[in-house]
Amino acid sequence: MEGIFSALALQALLQAGIPVCALVVPAPPTPPTPSGRAQILSRPSLRRLLAPAQPRGARPLLPVVNRTLAASPVALALGAGLPVWEVARLSVEETRATLATYQPDLLCIACFPRRLPSSLLALPRLGAVNLHPSLLPALRGPEPLFWVFREGLSETGVSVHLVEERLDTGPIVAQERISVPDGITYAELERRCAERGGQLLVRAVQAIAQGTAQYHPQDDQPGSYRPAPSPEDLQVPALEWQARHVYNFIRGVASWAGPLPVLGPNEVLLVHDALHWWDPREGRPFAPPHSPLPATERLLRCGSGFVHLLLAAAEATSPLPDRR
Repeated sequence: MEGIFSALALQALLQAGIPVCALVVPAPPTPPTPSGRAQILSRPSLRRLLAPAQPRGARPLLPVVNRTLAASPVALALGAGLPVWEVARLSVEETRATLATYQPDLLCIACFPRRLPSSLLALPRLGAVNLHPSLLPALRGPEPLFWVFREGLSETGVSVHLVEERLDTGPIVAQERISVPDGITYAELERRCAERGGQLLVRAVQAIAQGTAQYHPQDDQPGSYRPAPSPEDLQVPALEWQARHVYNFIRGVASWAGPLPVLGPNEVLLVHDALHWWDPREGRPFAPPHSPLPATERLLRCGSGFVHLLLAAAEATSPLPDRR
């Protein structure tokens, strides 16, 4: 997918002098039509891109209004003179034969949204590695950074692992921890993971090429898989979470997914940002602002402590539904 995570991984490989054969990106999904299947089958399996495509990679089910597509791996690859292939069908012989002409030593994957068939994984003589933004085996799945905020974690990381049939389960080649400070946004954390991940990928590729890489099997016992977030996952149960958790989730996710519904005691608030938090249990005694708050701001009690919220609009509230 086009975005900073894949772009900085490619940039790191190029800056390290690692010879890159080609870049492969997924074709955008075909809009449904009355003859949808016939239309899909009529598309070419793959085509070579000669210019960057329009930004893609919208996350389904989420009302994304401010994606972090600040960098394009396609533009970067074309600028470096690399061939770029947009692939619609991965399993057909045309795709396998075209990519086989490059005789790759290693396949590097970063933020590719589709599982690769065994016919492609068998092409490189040294196998395939994937750069994943979590401390595997924790937070396997398509959107690990979202779940870092959802679960209120203070630490995450990046992992380079061998690709196997099961998603995100292959032996780990390299891994690095990354702190998640209070108030960091999704874009800031993604960039931090992308920068550290690119350098980690370079070290892993060099070690594999030199035959010095060490492989550590993942332990499934503490492992976890998280799916793509649903609309319900965007709701903030303020009365169940501590103020710090509410603050960090809103700060992290609202800039990525748009205004978030925050479930208060008697109403649902549509929240654009979180400005501050207090919690005596965390050594931050409550000190409300002296002047009256404007209509677009609200102090909200949480499971413990308070948060200062910036509403998406002054009237962006609704009563809680009756669940009796």
